[in-house]
Amino acid sequence: ISRDALQRLQDTGRDQAVLISGESGAGKTESAKLVLSFVTEAVKGSGCWDETQVRQTNPVLESFGNAMTARNNNSSRFGKWLDLRFSS
Repeated sequence: ISRDALQRLQDTGRDQAVLISGESGAGKTESAKLVLSFVTEAVKGSGCWDETQVRQTNPVLESFGNAMTARNNNSSRFGKWLDLRFSS
């Protein structure tokens, strides 16, 4: 999914979105980490962004709104929106 979104961005120059949803404990946070990791590696060295800044994003995201539930000790209680901006 990450590869397809990145490829379409490169081919069309149009914004792309990846929606990750699911119930508590379904793996949304881990899926978001995988998307960020793939995109970071795919554009590494291209100069279109600072890879270090992207890798530091997830701990900040995880610090907001998480709580212990019966199913998950670190449950997201709302969706996450990541807006990645590339420069040419």
